[in-house]
Amino acid sequence: MNGTMNIIKATMLNALRRRWKLALVVFLFGVGLVIFTHAYDMTALDEVWIGGTPPGAEGGEPTPEQVEAMARRAGMFVLFVLLAGAFAFGTMLLAFLMPGGMVADERRSGAIMLWAQHPMPLRAFYLRRYAGVQIATVAALAIFGLTGAVAALPPGAGSPTGVGGVVSLCLTGVLACAISFAITALGIRRAALIGVLYFMLSGTLAGVEVTSYEMGRNPEAWSAAESVGAVLPFLIFPAGVIDDLVAGFGAGVAWDWGATGLVLYHLALWTGIAWIGLLRIEKRPLKL
Repeated sequence: MNGTMNIIKATMLNALRRRWKLALVVFLFGVGLVIFTHAYDMTALDEVWIGGTPPGAEGGEPTPEQVEAMARRAGMFVLFVLLAGAFAFGTMLLAFLMPGGMVADERRSGAIMLWAQHPMPLRAFYLRRYAGVQIATVAALAIFGLTGAVAALPPGAGSPTGVGGVVSLCLTGVLACAISFAITALGIRRAALIGVLYFMLSGTLAGVEVTSYEMGRNPEAWSAAESVGAVLPFLIFPAGVIDDLVAGFGAGVAWDWGATGLVLYHLALWTGIAWIGLLRIEKRPLKL
């Protein structure tokens, strides 16, 4: 038991030491977002977000004052998007980078043979190290989530706030870390890069829909799209599903057990992939 806790603790501290600079940068982006949202009128930003025009500009040529107000709001909008985008991307990047090349790089360098001589099975050893990385990831993302919760985001920003926002960020990060670890456990290098590409591709696929024109011309295409749409949530990163899950933290909103089950499925899926990869590497630690 003590040996297990020592491995988890040492791995957690090592992960924080390796990624503290990136974590600090992400945190500073979050602090910048908090300062921005409290220093400027977010109602004006919300008008740009939703309508794109300043009040009073409809029904005629805008006055110079209205043009200046529009330019000022547009500048605020751009700055808000840059800060929010950098903060969101930074949190995801950190989660994918936390496992690093824990298995694949050590296998390539031969350092894995040091761990193979340990009486503990190799897969059990790496799973304990993975648990330490996940703890470090959750700790960092919880701080980021609390920082984001302090920001006075406009209603049109589309991001959950409060407890739901913190839980959403932590769940997303835990899954991202699991994906990255599963990839490196398969012996594949640059796991973080592959994980980020998978995340971006998932976002693209989630937004793909068959147009009404195509559906009208080809009913079979609509049927095929329905079939693909039913399978897709089990294959892509469940960002939207996590949003559905954390919506249950809102007052008067029923808990979505389907979304909960789907998120647990993805965690189990990538943990299972990691287990299979480690089992294969355990039988032949060195890549010959």
